[in-house]
Amino acid sequence: MLSRRKFLQTNAAGLALPLTVPGPRAIPALHAAQSSAANPLLSRDYWNDWPLYLTAKVNLARAHRMAALERLQTVAQVQQRSLAIRSRVWDLLGGQLEKTPLNSQQVGTVERKTYRIEKVIFESQSQVYVTAHLYVPAAGNPNARPPFPGIVASLGHTSNGKEYRNYQYAYQTLARLGYMVLAFDPFGQGERQQYLDPRTGASRYGPTGEHSQAGQPLLLLGANFAQYRAWDAIRALDYLLSRPEVDPERIGFTGHSGGGTMTMYLCALDPRIQAAVEVEGNSENFAGPHYDPPGAVADAEQNLVGGLAVNAGGPEDPLIVDRGDLLAAFAPKPLLMCFTLQDSGTTYSPTYAEGTQEIFQELKKVYGIMSAQEKVQLFASTLPHDLDFFNRRATYAWFNRWLGKIDVGTVEDEFESSPAAELNCTRTGQVLTSLGGRSVLQINRDRAQVTVPRSPFRGSPDNPAAGKQAIRASLIRLLALPTERGPLDGRILSSVTGQGMTIEEFEFHPEPEIRLLGWFIKPSGHPGPLPTVVYISEHGKNHVVAEPNDISALVPKGVAICAIDLRGLGISSPRSPKAGPLFYRGEHAQSGYAWAGLTIGKPVLGQRVWDVLRCLDYLETRSDVDQSRINLLGVAGGALAALMGGALDDRPRSIALDHSLSDFRSVVDSEQYSLNLSWFVFGILRELDLPDLVASLAPRPCWLLNSTGPRGEALSMSAIEDRYKTARDSYARLGAGDQLRFLVQPDLELTNSLVKWLEHS
Repeated sequence: MLSRRKFLQTNAAGLALPLTVPGPRAIPALHAAQSSAANPLLSRDYWNDWPLYLTAKVNLARAHRMAALERLQTVAQVQQRSLAIRSRVWDLLGGQLEKTPLNSQQVGTVERKTYRIEKVIFESQSQVYVTAHLYVPAAGNPNARPPFPGIVASLGHTSNGKEYRNYQYAYQTLARLGYMVLAFDPFGQGERQQYLDPRTGASRYGPTGEHSQAGQPLLLLGANFAQYRAWDAIRALDYLLSRPEVDPERIGFTGHSGGGTMTMYLCALDPRIQAAVEVEGNSENFAGPHYDPPGAVADAEQNLVGGLAVNAGGPEDPLIVDRGDLLAAFAPKPLLMCFTLQDSGTTYSPTYAEGTQEIFQELKKVYGIMSAQEKVQLFASTLPHDLDFFNRRATYAWFNRWLGKIDVGTVEDEFESSPAAELNCTRTGQVLTSLGGRSVLQINRDRAQVTVPRSPFRGSPDNPAAGKQAIRASLIRLLALPTERGPLDGRILSSVTGQGMTIEEFEFHPEPEIRLLGWFIKPSGHPGPLPTVVYISEHGKNHVVAEPNDISALVPKGVAICAIDLRGLGISSPRSPKAGPLFYRGEHAQSGYAWAGLTIGKPVLGQRVWDVLRCLDYLETRSDVDQSRINLLGVAGGALAALMGGALDDRPRSIALDHSLSDFRSVVDSEQYSLNLSWFVFGILRELDLPDLVASLAPRPCWLLNSTGPRGEALSMSAIEDRYKTARDSYARLGAGDQLRFLVQPDLELTNSLVKWLEHS
């Protein structure tokens, strides 16, 4: 690393190509002088701003929802809300899928003394194979009195799925007690693992990781992974009801852990279920009474994306839906909730036990209105997270009470085990290697194929200006941008001058609760106005003052640099939650704020695009900025914010995107992608993709430097030109074909390229 003195001397030499801003080229001796800040005691706790902002948004949604619950007074109101919840949840998940033929087949049987296990395979979607065990009471079973009550069992996040020991034990006992039980493998578990490493034959990600790996790209298509999971369960129930031995008037549903969460969804979505036992699922409202960001986030299917979106107000506002509403929609049918205090701060958030109690209190009110108080109960186990003996016994007793088996008891016989090879429904123990069919990756790809963006720049639009306005309208809605611009309260915090440049530290408020910190670097001795490059990087603002760097080398050429930390990046990175170090780790620490933003209907990328737009507002307050020569430079994820900011605002004269993702569609198509969830936008691929945004920039100069694929890999020139055909056509129609440029140079000298970009602009 160079010393700062050497760095400044090196940059002072600059490059041979001057820009048009006049001024002396001689560099005076170093004379740093620190100015006093406007308020030297000004708090610099920027890490608190985003948590406080998010808390305010979540608490607002909570207030809306609690007010709606408070208004419930009659049976008719409860019933009306239940129907509205079912409709709203389907909307949030992406809608109901098509019911295709089940094509069920029994592929084997495991005979035991009082029951048998039928090994079943059915298709929940076309060529989407589901492996399942159907536990059937045997003829000699003293409790076997057909038709049998039927139970669908949704499984928790166990790698071996339906073969997990304590799950098997529960289903064996229920079969002995005279129930038919269908337990099926979810995506990513048991025989349905989707991301197999060919070297090891094991999953690359594990159950929770598989759910998120498949579920995150689905967000771009406007759907939730819970849609796939719930549809598997609905089709499992279809299969169970196809069996003549099952009594359709006595249908139960249960699940543990992640299966408990799916039980909550099915309580809201499928009216055929007559009794339910939810065991240690995510039974906590996201907008709980003591929200601490990022809150009760979980894997892809457990977050109700958009459920807490609050609009400006009025009758057109969507119904606010939180996790408790999933269970409330089941009233007045019998519902047992089971939880353990051991889950607080470990499996679930630190407020899990309190949150579960809150939901139970909400249910007591709803069930009370319907004169069905005895049909909802809460059971607590003191043991760690598992379908332990106490939870199993409570499950048996509940179904016995409400499904007509009150006299069979809850005694468990000895556990009966079999090797995995005997229990597997497939030859290899994996659907994809035995049967093929469509993987979840292929399902997403097929879905993307028919979800063609409705961008006005596809084809040959007759009115480019109208197309640009349509793009902007879509972006404003998809990003949930604010409708009003409040005071910026911009201020200079410090200033240092030396070696021909002045470095100012400034802050402004893009929204009342948020402060953003930035650097403004300009040639000293030049009052301006100066051409200015706004630097937006996924890695934060400090690169422009690092020793050495390739951005501030522009300053001796008469260019000002404005670099900010977008919210959640750099000094704005949020503090850790006050509790729950075991829970807020790994994925939750990285993606928790992204899930929280999606849940309240304000994607993080949208919040960051607003930061870019407000930065442009801030530059308008500075007399040393040439307003006609503002240029946007985005790097990596920051390039997405810069591109969207440029598409929404005409003030940037030109845009350069360095190492930017080429297109969102490639993320859907990729088995392995590295794009962080904070750069995802729900439903964007239903309307537009990144090349459409570039097309809307025409005829302004736009340079794409070393565009990347979904894993951050470099793309070839031919691949880039193919993906940006829409944009090239748009520029060509306006006679500006030379203003859109692609540079593919792995060892790109960024400073040289930026100088050429600015000269070209």
